Amino acid sequence: MTPIMLRTDLKTAGGEVCDIMYNEEFVGTLMLVYRESDRLTGSIQLEEQSLNDDQKEDVYAFLQSYIQNLMDALAVRECEVFATYSDYDYVIATNHALQEPASDWEDDAYDLHDDEMDYEWVRDETRFDDIDPENREDVDMIQARKTELGYELVIVGEKRNRVSYHVYDRDSEIVAEADLFINGTEVVGDIEWDFDPFEEEMDQVADLLVSDFNDAEHNTFVLNMNYNGETIDTIEMTHIELLDGDEEIWSEFTTTPDRDDYSIILARDDGDTLTYEIYQLSYGDLPIGTATIDISEKQITGFIDFREPGNSNDRELIAMLLMEELEKEKDYNTFNLSMLYRNKLIEEIMFESEQIH
Repeated sequence: MTPIMLRTDLKTAGGEVCDIMYNEEFVGTLMLVYRESDRLTGSIQLEEQSLNDDQKEDVYAFLQSYIQNLMDALAVRECEVFATYSDYDYVIATNHALQEPASDWEDDAYDLHDDEMDYEWVRDETRFDDIDPENREDVDMIQARKTELGYELVIVGEKRNRVSYHVYDRDSEIVAEADLFINGTEVVGDIEWDFDPFEEEMDQVADLLVSDFNDAEHNTFVLNMNYNGETIDTIEMTHIELLDGDEEIWSEFTTTPDRDDYSIILARDDGDTLTYEIYQLSYGDLPIGTATIDISEKQITGFIDFREPGNSNDRELIAMLLMEELEKEKDYNTFNLSMLYRNKLIEEIMFESEQIH
């Protein structure tokens, strides 16, 4: 059994802090922060008085293997971890942490239970009494991020019916990439974020993208907000001119689709698998999507691959029309339907049979 192990002290979706144990004794700390498919950074602090040179090399080899495995699991492209082998200079901690049992590495040179450590010192020797009494640091950081929104669009590619953008923040760093496809008066696109955005951030980028188009030519937008390979939100906007003609606004879709505008046609029957073509009269002779349904169980599942995704009201109506067709083929308990556009999930709907009858 290896004498080296990591004992997790704190772990979140984007980082971890571990105690480094050697022969069941604390010898240092590993701190890592990471973003999947992007970057990993952190530090290793080893106690000089707790390890000799040979033991130190063993610990470094163990940690390098651990970090390499973590990089492979996260598929990160960049890694930077700093290692030190020395005593602690000083420790900043809350009162709660100061009351925990002392570790083996603490000595009289920096006794954390000293009464004079009720406050904290910074480099300029300014004293601050209880810097975060209500643990509001995380809340303040989130609020600061919300209030400092400010993005800029830069076109990086443009074709007849496609426009690609980079979205930059105040520090001129790329935070998202957008690909928009133009189909008549409708614009549909994907925004790929480098981080999990707040609602305000998604709304602001959506507004910037909409404002970059000519209102007279484009009046419908469907924008899929994606992060880490998943669609986290879909923003649907339409251009509305008010009655007096002096004002105009952008709003979410509110119109109710016409069921007579849609047709669901059984195109193929493979026994347990049915394939339907979905047509929209106002769209033309070509199908706007293809539905593939597995009816082998009482819990029916399937997906629709849209060529024209429409909005959430359109998709809900299509799902209900599709269920009416399925009732002609088989009795079922539930129906779970995934909506795809360009091979990406944009919506998922589940119905129970009691809701239909």
